[in-house]
Amino acid sequence: MRIAPFLCVCAAAAALTACDDFNGPPPIGSVRASDPAADALMAKADAAKAEKNLSREAKYLKEIVRMHELAPNAAEARYRLGLVYEAQEDYREAFKTYSKLIDAYPQSPRYTDALNRQLTLAMTAANGTLRTPVLWGAWHTDMESTVVIEWLRTIIAKAPYNEMGATASVILAKYLVDIEKYDEARVEYRRLVENYPDSSYAPDAQLMLAKLWAEDHTRGDRNLVNLTNAREAYEEFSLRFPNHKDAGKALAQASNMNRLLVQQELEVGRYYLERSHEYASAAFCFEDVIRRRKDNPEAAAEAEKLLQQARAKAAQPAPRSFL
Repeated sequence: MRIAPFLCVCAAAAALTACDDFNGPPPIGSVRASDPAADALMAKADAAKAEKNLSREAKYLKEIVRMHELAPNAAEARYRLGLVYEAQEDYREAFKTYSKLIDAYPQSPRYTDALNRQLTLAMTAANGTLRTPVLWGAWHTDMESTVVIEWLRTIIAKAPYNEMGATASVILAKYLVDIEKYDEARVEYRRLVENYPDSSYAPDAQLMLAKLWAEDHTRGDRNLVNLTNAREAYEEFSLRFPNHKDAGKALAQASNMNRLLVQQELEVGRYYLERSHEYASAAFCFEDVIRRRKDNPEAAAEAEKLLQQARAKAAQPAPRSFL
């Protein structure tokens, strides 16, 4: 019977094929001690770099990352390839190349370098200084906002517990404000404070969270919920960062939010009184404003006058129906 040897040969061939078609990260400790073929390719890439021939350099680097993923210089080849893509203004491909290095070679000295390159790309894209070719390089334009957001969220996911992640978070939050995605910006500022409470960015993030809630009552609906959230965010700042230089200002802003909340309730009561003629509801609002006199004395004084009108209207008999 010659079946068993034949099966062994097939199994060995399959194993070799699997190695050649390897697409995932190399298992820990599986990087080869040497790879002469990869070294020869890197020498050719170095020569092309010296000649400033980006296309030839990329050709040899791509061959290393595709055919020699277990070579000692594979991580370096990927990093160099990312730099080539940047030089060619193919920033999307550069970012992807750095991501592949980060995923496949977490122990490599180039791991942090790749993250830093990604952060630099994302930062320059967010502030509008990274320009990309359009229509075969006829002109340049800003990177699409969807790409910028995706890049920053990728960095946050790859470096969730260090200052780089906090930096990416604050850049993302500011960028979302710039493109007027205020709801998403609030989520990012909140996430930054929760995930990086000891970061130097955390106090400003908490203040921005409060500011965005406060501005929402003037930018959109002047509703009580936004003012309440703003007040709570300012109060939380003073609790989280009691020794911060802006702790007193935050408490003052919290008081101001209370003043605006009382003013808003006065306006709601005025609407019930003058527009919808729901006098009992109007009286309830005015009574609450009066109870909160310390937060807004002026509104309380106005509420006392309007409360008398609401009670008088409520006491009047309803019009008789002749139906």
